[in-house]
Amino acid sequence: MSSRVSRRWFLGALPATVLARRAIGQAPVELRMSWWGGNDVHGALLATLRKFEARYPHIRVKGEYTGWVGHLERLTTQIAGRTAPDLMQVNWNWLVLFSRDGRGFQDLGTLTDRVDLGQFDDDALATCTMAGRVNALPVAMTARLFYFNASTFARARLTLPRSWDELFAAGPEFRRRLGDGFFPLDLIFPDAVALCRAWIVQRSGLPLIDERNRRLNASAADLHEFAEVYHRLVQSHVIPTARERASYGNVQQQEMRPWIDGRYAGTYMWTSAVGKSADTLSAGQQVALAPYPLRPEAKDAGLLYRPAMTFAINARTAHPDESARLLDFLLNDPDAVLAMGLRRGLPASRKAVGILRERGLVRGLALEAAEQIAALPNCVRESPYYEHARVRDGFNDILELLAYGRIDVAEAGRRLGEDIPAILERSIRT
Repeated sequence: MSSRVSRRWFLGALPATVLARRAIGQAPVELRMSWWGGNDVHGALLATLRKFEARYPHIRVKGEYTGWVGHLERLTTQIAGRTAPDLMQVNWNWLVLFSRDGRGFQDLGTLTDRVDLGQFDDDALATCTMAGRVNALPVAMTARLFYFNASTFARARLTLPRSWDELFAAGPEFRRRLGDGFFPLDLIFPDAVALCRAWIVQRSGLPLIDERNRRLNASAADLHEFAEVYHRLVQSHVIPTARERASYGNVQQQEMRPWIDGRYAGTYMWTSAVGKSADTLSAGQQVALAPYPLRPEAKDAGLLYRPAMTFAINARTAHPDESARLLDFLLNDPDAVLAMGLRRGLPASRKAVGILRERGLVRGLALEAAEQIAALPNCVRESPYYEHARVRDGFNDILELLAYGRIDVAEAGRRLGEDIPAILERSIRT
């Protein structure tokens, strides 16, 4: 075999990506990317990474993926040990844990030649900005809205609630017309805390958490109302008692038999996650978005409007440019956008929304939710510390004591006013 033939044979046997690297003269780069999610998300992201590698043959991306449980603990260990991935999925409220001074992640404002920040509106960018540095980009923006099982409401001969009064009135009608086991709404404690928060914020027009002063933007009367709203939901048969709900075990709402068959006929759910609940309903059941209830004096809807999740680049990555290219690809490239679709809600990127609209994929609950959020008074931006684990557990514990009759409404209101500020004092670093 001649040297010319043998050399041609050798080049022909090389993988195409190796040839591409030689052709463009770029040194190979290996990135690591981590995320959490279900199997459908894992499959879509892995397929997207292969498309990215085909676009940039000198870059290889290793995916590191898990479920939700334990992901924060794993990431905390990696960041502390300086072994975190180059690009990582980060929950919105983790930004204050890892980057309160804005230096825990790359400042994306310095990488605008690689990632298009112009596709994200100012509100979305503001939620991901720490100490003046854009630390992450939102995959999608989300809020809690009211979704009801339209089929069950039709059986009860009721329209979907359009106000707080109609929501409270639906409970007795459900019991009278359908039976003791039917409820207009199902809430776990974090859902109930969020609903009661909305009630208070609609009056005050302020975030519930005063981060600067490490206290609550709520009077003693407000906090009494906070507890009273939850108590009234139970007493009016709007939501099942904690004991009844606990009898079905510690499972996700979409896996609960009363939800699947329509006996628990509503949820106060994140727009980015409601699809999971809608998908498990038995035949003949249908989820519908309801009008958002507003108090007559409401200054704001009290939406918990924030990123569903974000992507951030490791502050210590050896490959900031390549990581930024990957970030931009995931959020703005047609291949990536179509692969993910609406699995994580309506994308925050304007370009991504345009791509999905062109394919006729922005429809149904996703479109209705976006239109409702845009139409509501929505100026209050809640502190990330609202979702801090200790703060969340503090609220949940007080409502749980109230739910099981260990304390009354007055005591619950008093403890909200004492316990939560004490937790904030310990949790918020100055």
